[in-house]
Amino acid sequence: MDAEQETSGSTRNSRGSRRRPDLAPPMVQKIRPGRSGLSRAEVIANQQARIFAGLAAALAYHGYEDTKVTDIVELSGVSRATFYERFESKELCFDAAYENGVERLATAVKEGASGERGWANRLSAGLKAGLDFLAADPALAHLLFVEALAAARPARLEHEHSLERLAEVLRPPANGGEGTVSAETARMLAGGLASHLSGRILAGEAKRLPELHDSLLQYLLAPSLAALRTTDERRAAAL
Repeated sequence: MDAEQETSGSTRNSRGSRRRPDLAPPMVQKIRPGRSGLSRAEVIANQQARIFAGLAAALAYHGYEDTKVTDIVELSGVSRATFYERFESKELCFDAAYENGVERLATAVKEGASGERGWANRLSAGLKAGLDFLAADPALAHLLFVEALAAARPARLEHEHSLERLAEVLRPPANGGEGTVSAETARMLAGGLASHLSGRILAGEAKRLPELHDSLLQYLLAPSLAALRTTDERRAAAL
């Protein structure tokens, strides 16, 4: 169940040094509790969604190192006891929120690409769906592409695994006539894409990510198109 959100009329001061000291703290968004009469499973799902949203909001204000469980609890609207029933620490909460966010992003990309014929068309549609998904939730985008790089080691390792998964998506299918791209090239494409998105999100431009679709698609297609041209040239030279 998706938690509902409402914006309060106040902002919070961040502790320590902000990543973007020139920007004012964003508006606080507190997550409403779910409806009464929910099943136990629905209550747990609602609480988890609120905790994840509270974590993402807190990270946007304070950054990973300076975010405290107190911040997460305040913004999610759950009790401290409820938080610790679900997660033993901020680190484990972040790990779970990151994994959940990656799966949701992957689902959006997969659904966006479904029904398209040809790898390049699927890549274009999946990229559009992914950018739209991130633009709709800037706090989650910040968690996935900025704070994951500052998190504890387990989360960093999970981020690397996510890039490996992305690299597989960016490789054209073998013998598909789309041009051969090595696993290493695909990994570099994934890293470059993530790095560029991270910079844009850190600059406060998450909502504008869909505008990058065409340039990012050109970047992602360039190696396979180059490989395809090389193959065609070799075939022509052999005639």
